[in-house]
Parts: sequence; structure tokens; C-alpha cells
Amino acid sequence: MRIEWLNKTGNGRVILFFNGWGMDGQAVKHLKCQSDVLMFYDYRSLELGALPDLGAYREVIIVAWSMGVWATAQFLTTRNIRSLKQIALNGTERPVDDHYGIPVRVYALTEKGMTEKGREKFVARMLDGRTEHPVTEFTCRPIGEVCEELSRIREKSAVLQSVLAWDKVYISEQDVIFPVAGQQAWWTERGAKIQMLSGGHFPFFQFESWEEIVGE
Repeated sequence: MRIEWLNKTGNGRVILFFNGWGMDGQAVKHLKCQSDVLMFYDYRSLELGALPDLGAYREVIIVAWSMGVWATAQFLTTRNIRSLKQIALNGTERPVDDHYGIPVRVYALTEKGMTEKGREKFVARMLDGRTEHPVTEFTCRPIGEVCEELSRIREKSAVLQSVLAWDKVYISEQDVIFPVAGQQAWWTERGAKIQMLSGGHFPFFQFESWEEIVGE
């Protein structure tokens, strides 16, 4: 796992953002921000060295998208981080699952077809069929790296299955990557507060700022 500051001004609040598979900071660069934002990404390994000192922040808020929801749960169970609020978007803690996540067969086909062309198709599906956005608008990571990440997530999520209490969950109505019915089943069983969004798996064009996502 890697970390990168997307915004760091010494604000009293920090958002820990757990990004989706294959992504980097390009995916959310359009979001305005008043808070500091520390991004977590690249889940080929969940190991991470020393975190920056978060003790000076009066508020820590977790925002996790897609595979980042699962990664967040595994990470926070091993760290003493107190968060004010935890928000999930278009994901569950069972990311490769026939009932609550991406069906096993579909995931296997995605792995098999993940080439540069396959990634272009994935981005179009992530955006509910829109093809006008190039891959580089969302990530500049090399294809070999993200293919490896896809495989490692499948392997690790089969055995690492921690869960968290989430304060709010967003689900996009046209999400064809992470099935809507599975997301709804998972979160309803856990009594989570769900808010539906329009659009596909990529939810961030629905927001103008990080503050809007966290509800302020």
C-alpha cells in the first residue's frame, strides 16, 4: 500500500481517502478541498510503513471507494486511528463475492482480459458507458502493476475479511462494476445509512468537493 498527500495545508481536519483498484490521484483531482487529504492506494500489499503523524488533527474522516472499502477495514483493524466519520462509496468488505461483491466468475474474466484495451473498456463501464474520458484522466499507473493488484485483491480478500461500522454509504444506481443489489444487501444487513446516487461506479463526478462527500 502506498500513500500520497493530495492536499496538505495544516488544516485541523484530515480526510484519509482509500482509493479504488488501479487508481491514483488523477481520479479525484477535480475535487475542491478545504481539508487535508491523505490518499491510500495500490493494494498489491496491505503493508505500510510509518504513517504521518495525525495527532495534530482535531478530526480524522475516512472516505473509501470501491476496493478501498475492503482495504480500509483490513487496515484500520491493525491501526489505532480514531475517526469522526467513516464513509463508503460503491463497495463492500466482500469485494469478490457472489452475494455481496463482484461475482467470482466476472472477476476472473476481468483479470483474464485486463490489458491496456481491457482497461479502456473498464473505465467506460465504470462511467456507465461514457467513452469520452481517457484512462489517463483517472490513473497513470502502468498496466502490469494494476493487473498484479487485481490478482492480489482476489487472493487476500478471500482470507482477510474484517468489517467496520460505517456512518454513511453511497451507492450509484447504474453501477455495473460492483452490483447494486449485492451492495444493498450487504449494507442493509448491517443497518447502514444508504444514500443513492445517479451514474455509474465512479461516483466523484457527482460531487464538487470533499466537503460535499463528507456532508458538510
